[in-house]
Amino acid sequence: MLKILLLGAISGFPWVLIASSLSLWLKEEGLSRSTIGWAGLIFGVYAFNYLWAPLIDRIHIPFLSKKIGHRRGWIVIMQSIILLCLLIWSLINPSENLALLIGIGLIIATASATQDITIDALRIEQINANEGKSMAAGAAIAVVGWWTGYKLGGVISLFTAEFFENIGIENYWQTTFLVLSGIVVIMNIALMFVNEPIDN
Repeated sequence: MLKILLLGAISGFPWVLIASSLSLWLKEEGLSRSTIGWAGLIFGVYAFNYLWAPLIDRIHIPFLSKKIGHRRGWIVIMQSIILLCLLIWSLINPSENLALLIGIGLIIATASATQDITIDALRIEQINANEGKSMAAGAAIAVVGWWTGYKLGGVISLFTAEFFENIGIENYWQTTFLVLSGIVVIMNIALMFVNEPIDN
């Protein structure tokens, strides 16, 4: 159940990046409500991840699939994309590069929606075939994990941004995304403690 909780947190964390953090960043940069509303359309990606789910299930990632497992390999790749996007965000001025900023947000949403496919499958695999009664409990724990990842990420991002602002860092949101990228690295390390059968 702890492993399922962790998977739920990994799934929920990217939402805070493209929801509250991105919205607050754009708002504090003085962008209009309509612009922030258009940025929210990137969430539409989550509604269509079923279209490429069969591909994710069939395509094996060279080296990673054999080394750490098919599903964990995909999650690590998607987490790495999210990490790279955060690093790019830390270099962007929203007022001057709005299209690029929202485009990066779309990439984060797509990577997050893609990793959700494999996270759900890996979560189910944590419960053995003879533990059918635990499936409902596992689903509940996954929801708790999702909200934990979302809320904890939100708290960290807000407190970090406020701290950097108070000590006089001008681009405090960009610096905050560097801190959040560190959390992505920690999640990738924690993911290695989630079991997955590895095909040789």
